[in-house]
Amino acid sequence: MLDSLRKKQKIVIYIVAFVFIVGMGAVGIGELLSPKPYLGKVNGTKITFDMYQQRVQELSDRYKDQPIDENTRKSIENQAWESLVSDILWQQQIKKHKIKITDDDVLTEMQNNPPQDLMQNESLQTNGRFDKVKYLSALKNDPQFFASIEDYVRAYLPRQKLQEKIKAQAGITIDSLKAEYAKDTDSASGKFIWFEPNKSEPVTVTDAEIKAYYDKNKETEFKKGPASRIKYLAFEDKPSAKDYASVKLLADELYARAIKGEDFAALARDYSDDPGSKDNGGSIGEFSRGQMVPEFEKAAFALRVGEISKPVKTDFGWHIIRCDSIATISKAEPKIKASHILLKVEPSDETRDAVLEKAEAAVKLIKKKGIDAAAKELKVEVQESDWVPHDQEYISGIGNNGALLQFMRKGKEKAISEVITDQQNRKIVALLTDNKKVYYEDFDKVKLRIKYQLEKEKKVANVKKKAEAFVAKYPASEYFNAAAKEGWQIIEFTNHKVGVDVPNVGPCKEFTTAALALEAGQTSGLISTKEGCFIISCTERIKPDFKSFAKDKDKQEQIRKRMEDAAWNRWYDQMRKQAKIIDNRAKYGI
Repeated sequence: MLDSLRKKQKIVIYIVAFVFIVGMGAVGIGELLSPKPYLGKVNGTKITFDMYQQRVQELSDRYKDQPIDENTRKSIENQAWESLVSDILWQQQIKKHKIKITDDDVLTEMQNNPPQDLMQNESLQTNGRFDKVKYLSALKNDPQFFASIEDYVRAYLPRQKLQEKIKAQAGITIDSLKAEYAKDTDSASGKFIWFEPNKSEPVTVTDAEIKAYYDKNKETEFKKGPASRIKYLAFEDKPSAKDYASVKLLADELYARAIKGEDFAALARDYSDDPGSKDNGGSIGEFSRGQMVPEFEKAAFALRVGEISKPVKTDFGWHIIRCDSIATISKAEPKIKASHILLKVEPSDETRDAVLEKAEAAVKLIKKKGIDAAAKELKVEVQESDWVPHDQEYISGIGNNGALLQFMRKGKEKAISEVITDQQNRKIVALLTDNKKVYYEDFDKVKLRIKYQLEKEKKVANVKKKAEAFVAKYPASEYFNAAAKEGWQIIEFTNHKVGVDVPNVGPCKEFTTAALALEAGQTSGLISTKEGCFIISCTERIKPDFKSFAKDKDKQEQIRKRMEDAAWNRWYDQMRKQAKIIDNRAKYGI
């Protein structure tokens, strides 16, 4: 049937926007046609400039009726890159897992699962509801419609099949479903006495105790790995003096027009780059000293009512400020209401090129003279990250950066990175100083953490003695009245389950275990934990109804789907983390 209908088709119409690389052959063709070097690689598969530019254009088309500012442009570029990486990873995994799609698979999917977008198509509805008979008739009688649906299904079905395969490997059994169901339904409500550690007397922890703890637990608690550290130079993509000067020309013009009596609000609406105030004629409301950046504040508070400032330079750009009113809260604390026109200053292409050239020069200098000498020559500070475990996605001082994380995980010590752009649009050049399978957290960096832990342990020990004395002093029937008189916290809890924090306390497995072991009307004995001591009174227990669950196929399916989705997400995250991704965007100023 598919073959016969394909022969009839003359035009392929896409009914939905679906960005997808149909096959790896497209990558190869793009590479051959592109005269430029590749922009990046994903496990050896190249991302060409043509592929990237096409994807940027596809995403930009969504903003046809909106202006695209610098932040939006960067967001589009990052989305384009990430979507290309994702598409290639998908295709690689589809190939690796030998996912095959037959014509019968496509036809079955087309007939049984119409695209959701079509549900709102009036031509396919009867009495305001989707009419599957009309849909199937359109498939049968309209070759162009058939072709568009076929293309859509062929694009997403391999991904769907891969997901189904990975989910099927999760090994979800009826026992695991019951266990997950129990987590959802097994709950307790009631109240508890919390013998809080902070209610104990003050404690002291000596430096000797801290060091002894570190030495004793060095192998078990402070031994980490694999992990890496870097030293790096960061070159900020800030506007130059020339960039500020070019925008100053417009600022001077608008200032001249404003002081000549032209409508300030209209000028703000037409020219201001401040989205929060331009539609209000530039009004930023009332503010007092200390609420604005110093340059803005100084200029604003120097104005009389109705007066307009000359262009004021800040890190945000050029401001033209008008004082609308002055209110005196006190003699020492005036408050003004103002409006402004903001002309943002963005780095020019020339500035960006200069920053990139400086970063590229840093790579050569580090290779030749070392990072300290390079930093001195280029007048930039050498910065250093903390140890970054290879299963961590965050680099201190930089944030999440896939390209840099990949460099740290895969590189050898003393390796020098290419220029990498971080989340702040800085150009980063890194030197891999350490890449170890095993390392120990620095004592000086964990000292405060150990001190806090030891203080808490001492407080817990002290409060435990008080809690034991309390239990010895009163019968169980008087626990809560006595606790109220002695000033111990009594806290109510509702629908407490596995994985739920204890109110005012936080995570505490011992509390949860004890609470779920009680029946309604029962009171526990003293429960000692690292978070202090508890006495729990249970007023209501809801237990899993496994008999009903065994009959509730919908509930079983709901839980199964949730567990399968979780298994899929874990698999995808791990696959993405292990991928070898080379990102050369910064190298070409992108």
